[in-house]
Amino acid sequence: MNPVRFDLEKISSGLAFGPSREELYASVAAHPAQPLVIQAPPGSGKTTIVPPTVANALEQAGLTGKIMVTQPRRVAARAAARRLAQLDGSALGERVGFAVRGERRASAQTQIEFVTAGLMLRKLLADPDLDGVSAVIIDEVHERSIDTDLLLAMVNQVSELRDDLSLIVMSATLHAQELSQLLAREKPAAVLSAQTAQHEVQEAFDSFPGTRNTEHGLKDEYLRHVATVAVKHSATANAAGSTPVDTLVFVPGVREVERVCSQVAATGGQALALHSQISSKEQDQILSEPAAGSAARIIVATSIAESSVTVPRVHLVVDAGYAREPRRDSSRGFSGLMTVVASRSAATQRAGRAGRLGPGKVVRTLDPKSFAAAPAHSTPEIRTGDLAAAGLSLAAWGTPRGEGLSMWEAPPAATMAHDEQVLRALDAVDDSGQITSLGEQMMKIPTDPRTARALLEGNQIFGTRAAAEAVALLSSSERIASADLNELLSAVRRSSHPANRAWKHEAQRLEKLLGVAGNSAGRQPASAAQGLAGVCALAYPQWIARKVGHEEYLLASGTRAALPRGSQLVHEEFIAVAEVSRTGSKSMIRRAIGIDFETVLELLPQLHQKRETAELVDGKISARQVESFGAIELAAHPIKATEELGKEAVANAIAIQGLGFFGTHDKFEALRRRMDTAHRLLGEPYIAVDDQSLIASAGNWLQPVLRQVASGKNVAKVDLYSALRTLLPWEHVHDFDALVPERLQVPSGSRISVAYPEIGQSGPAVVSVKLQECFGMDTSPRLVNGKLAVQFHLLSPGGHPLAVTDDLVSFFNGPYAQVRAEMRGRYPKHPWPENPWDHVATAKTKNRLNRQ
Repeated sequence: MNPVRFDLEKISSGLAFGPSREELYASVAAHPAQPLVIQAPPGSGKTTIVPPTVANALEQAGLTGKIMVTQPRRVAARAAARRLAQLDGSALGERVGFAVRGERRASAQTQIEFVTAGLMLRKLLADPDLDGVSAVIIDEVHERSIDTDLLLAMVNQVSELRDDLSLIVMSATLHAQELSQLLAREKPAAVLSAQTAQHEVQEAFDSFPGTRNTEHGLKDEYLRHVATVAVKHSATANAAGSTPVDTLVFVPGVREVERVCSQVAATGGQALALHSQISSKEQDQILSEPAAGSAARIIVATSIAESSVTVPRVHLVVDAGYAREPRRDSSRGFSGLMTVVASRSAATQRAGRAGRLGPGKVVRTLDPKSFAAAPAHSTPEIRTGDLAAAGLSLAAWGTPRGEGLSMWEAPPAATMAHDEQVLRALDAVDDSGQITSLGEQMMKIPTDPRTARALLEGNQIFGTRAAAEAVALLSSSERIASADLNELLSAVRRSSHPANRAWKHEAQRLEKLLGVAGNSAGRQPASAAQGLAGVCALAYPQWIARKVGHEEYLLASGTRAALPRGSQLVHEEFIAVAEVSRTGSKSMIRRAIGIDFETVLELLPQLHQKRETAELVDGKISARQVESFGAIELAAHPIKATEELGKEAVANAIAIQGLGFFGTHDKFEALRRRMDTAHRLLGEPYIAVDDQSLIASAGNWLQPVLRQVASGKNVAKVDLYSALRTLLPWEHVHDFDALVPERLQVPSGSRISVAYPEIGQSGPAVVSVKLQECFGMDTSPRLVNGKLAVQFHLLSPGGHPLAVTDDLVSFFNGPYAQVRAEMRGRYPKHPWPENPWDHVATAKTKNRLNRQ
């Protein structure tokens, strides 16, 4: 039996998308297998109108499968489903339903199902054919979450193989043409721009004059200002009319929500918190129509209310102008959320909430200049976030690293390589990046790959219940001021704790996913704390940490991080860390638990090492036997250095410091310049002797030097010169000194050092010589088979520069006369003949010359 069509006139009544509904219907009905891009401004009602329109159009085309609609957040999926069911006049879970992590309201009769992008991604990976699905509508693609990016690429690939699957992507911002090209088949995907008349949203600024944001987040003074602005403008909006006007306040995170709510309460007002950590029931109450005659509300929300959410009676938005975005700290090896100025596209989305149901107003607490300087769009998460989960999804799809998959933006190669190494360490992928059998098990657990692996392994060691409860806590965003996970676990166990219900539900769900009722036959922990510590260690082995200061710990990854002030964890020598983030130039431990090091060694033997190592101290080899756990040194004692250890130490020093590690060796450097000049002017068989080339071949020419240092000789006393000469072509060993002479003989008989150009530089050879020693020199010499000119730096008897020339004949026939006039009074004891051609070349005074 065909499903009953949706009453589009009733559903779209009062919404701005209406004029484009017919065009959408006709396009989908005529070409259901052709991808379609819909661009519609915030507040147009696309999330409500497009799904039933597509459902009706596909039914006309004979396609009656389910319509899956993705949303970037759980609250949006639940709210959109509830809103459409309400407009449709059906019960939620019948014709219109939703599914989010841990909760589903749908049935066999459900025609439209709203889901999060993450859940849809897992559904797709479990069933790549999407059996029973006629259309996938990906909403809010402009937000650029990793899950949405992956889903877009994968569903696009499926839709190319199925002629009965519609793919529709929706965006509120200007990415339509990019998406059209990305989804192109024989020609670019069609674009439907629903630039319809919207309810007017007035924009105003009520700026804060001081500093708003620091490395620790938004300042309390700024949050007080946001609360004051909300109370003031709410009062103004409600002063004129009899119908209550609710105010929606946007701040970046849960901490800021709580601060603003408390500040509103301090003024005598009442504020409601809307964020992902409150219960579904509390979210529903806020998003439901308030009772008749109820007072105006101030709702303080994170970005979960930014899109696809209709909050009844909201005609006023106060935007604090900030958002939380993921940022990766590659040097420290972790990712975290940073508080940044929200993009202008996000600000437009927020303002759109005020015009959703009628004319409205947005008040921005940023100053106009800061708002104008904000980035146009939010940074795509794929550029800055952790890619371990994405990497596992790509491997499960059969496209490791995204290779062969047409993605909106490819993952950064360096980040992907690092996080694929994490997956290999978890045994989730093999050396080629293909998913393993263990990786396939991990994919069935909807958590980060690290905690998924910890759940599977912890189940065998600590029992199902303990492992599930631990992973439920680690996967949540719950924190505590002390950072102590044990203290947090005790808190969430209490029924009065706000997170108790969600944590308990998630733990039960994870138990079911493991497929084991009650505890497994594994070793039972002596306490819940031990189980939590063990699972935490299994999930984040690189973050096992040892105390190195009062509140400072050294992580196994090599990063130093500090505990919050006053944390009781400072009494623990070893801790298992679950969350660490950057605060300015420092790293802060946000969640951790004390752990016995014997337990660490039992769980993570692969990171425990005993090795012999050597380094150069004051130019000599110093060797030790070191016991370590990752980068944490546990114990060390001196040993006698072997030749191999010595060679390794020297090689490491060269790799870090380059050839400068050997200090200053003038004779060696002079030879290098001569050899470099020969290579530059003559080419083969002379080889390059720049730092990079010499370091690359150090294992050959430096062997004698390595042996000398390894046997105990100080690096300052080694013979680098002789080692370097071994790189001269054998056929030119004997004529090299004539071809590229170290010294040049001048008419006085002196042999003067030749200074060749620096490594990699061109220019003449330089000879610095006293002027009198060049009398009678009527030819300017050339070196290296006549390819290199010699530039003379002519000096006074006292060694001061007088002239520079590469043409001695021209100098003595010209400028010499002026030099003679200036210098013979200053150096009367030395010869200054009028005719330098007839005078003997000498370095002596006139008296000594006459006594000869």
